[in-house]
Amino acid sequence: MAASRTFEEPALTVLAPPRPVLRRKRYLLPFGISAAVALAGAVALFVSGTVALPFKQVLVITGKLASKSEFFTDDVVRRLLMAQGVQVHITRAGSRSIATNDIDSYDFVFPSGQPAALLIRNQRQRESKYAKVHKPFFSPIVLATYRDYAEALQAVEQGEPDKSLYYNLPMTSLVEHIKEGQTWNELSHGLNNGNRVLAQTSDICSANSAATYLGLIAFVENGNQIPQDEESALALADRIKPLLTSQGLPGDDMSKQYLAPEGKGLAPVAVIYEHQYLAHQIRLKQQTGEIDRNRVLLYPEAQVQTVPELIALTPAGDRLGEMITNHPGLRKRALELGFRVFEPDGSLSQGQLTGFLKALGIDVPSTGVGDTETFLPSLPLLEKMIERVGDCP
Repeated sequence: MAASRTFEEPALTVLAPPRPVLRRKRYLLPFGISAAVALAGAVALFVSGTVALPFKQVLVITGKLASKSEFFTDDVVRRLLMAQGVQVHITRAGSRSIATNDIDSYDFVFPSGQPAALLIRNQRQRESKYAKVHKPFFSPIVLATYRDYAEALQAVEQGEPDKSLYYNLPMTSLVEHIKEGQTWNELSHGLNNGNRVLAQTSDICSANSAATYLGLIAFVENGNQIPQDEESALALADRIKPLLTSQGLPGDDMSKQYLAPEGKGLAPVAVIYEHQYLAHQIRLKQQTGEIDRNRVLLYPEAQVQTVPELIALTPAGDRLGEMITNHPGLRKRALELGFRVFEPDGSLSQGQLTGFLKALGIDVPSTGVGDTETFLPSLPLLEKMIERVGDCP
């Protein structure tokens, strides 16, 4: 008889529903970290105003400027301006070139010195056109060189011997060396350079630095006196012309040649602005922790004041001038780029640059403003001298 079979009913197992993804432990930790980072970033963007940029109307401001173009091409400056809804488009040109050409299509101009600025302001006034002046920062003219060249010129160190980055230079001595046609080898047997002793400049016809150096040489050559009439100005221009044109074809930007790795062969003594040298030292210190003690600055004992002026040609340009002068972030960045920053009341804040350089461990130069000041000829006479020396069109 066949055995009876027993059949069991199939069991039905009811599973608990899966936990929501957001409640799983393996998910919570990475998600929580990512969410926290995203939230912190969003808060930072809201605080800075950057998050609203895609929804803001960006104001494009156009300008024509000389050596101070370095400020507006700086990434940090561009970012700070963009956070305020401003974008600056620049056209580069020498200061005198800016002053002697049409500028009506721009919102602002920024010549590097007062002679060019005065030409522009006078022209705008004659034509009853908009012009508002802002003076955000200052950078004196210097002669950038190398330590062995400074010692050959018997310049006087401002600080500790063989370590200071800054020297005071008696200009009468330099002018005499140039007039005598001496070579660097003749001046010092330690220099392997058969070229004539001189300071190289940018184009006298277009650059404020070169025109200012012309005025400095003229002042020294004329016994610390400025010419009083056209006849004496042109006669003085003829006397100093060989001292300025013996360099041959001038360079476009002497700071780039001087600061190049092969700069000692290209421009052993170059007329530049102080901020260009300081920016090099600041950048090097921040990147490597070191200071370039081979490159040094010569400060002429008789100083020439070269205060750049941002001249607003439209209300948009005026808005930019106000921002550059007063915005804390932009003022701080100007210091980081080596400029001496003016206070809103027009006074020069030497202490800010001093404190910034000391904090980085970089030597601090003197004020750049000596007791003896070089005076430039009146604007009409200076223009005549520039045209005569540079054979300007």
